[in-house]
Amino acid sequence: MISDRASNWVDRGEPAEPKIAKSLRHFFGFDVQVDDAALAEYAVIVVGMVAADASEVQVAAYLGYLEEGLGLERSTAPHRRLVAVALWHVAKAALTRDRALRLLAGEAHGATADQERLSDWLAERILRADEDG
Repeated sequence: MISDRASNWVDRGEPAEPKIAKSLRHFFGFDVQVDDAALAEYAVIVVGMVAADASEVQVAAYLGYLEEGLGLERSTAPHRRLVAVALWHVAKAALTRDRALRLLAGEAHGATADQERLSDWLAERILRADEDG
């Protein structure tokens, strides 16, 4: 399963956030002043977005938001979308690996962010509340 001698971060069981932070550093440019804590926070948000079923288009929109917040000129839409696709896949690989490991370990099949769409979760609870009321 997880091996510390594996040749890639996914098989070693490493988290996605450092890889995403490093990718964001490349995206913003090495001359842009962004501290490591901010990059780490942005990476956590990207993973959370993917876990909550965000698309790469939504991740691309977030990248544009970050560029504006950093006072950067917005990159082209195709470039942002390409970076977003890469970030989405990094996050999804880690989330899928973690879910598979939980299932293999026999953990309960209870719904988590990467198992149930937020819209489905909300709809079920809203409808249940209407039936109870």
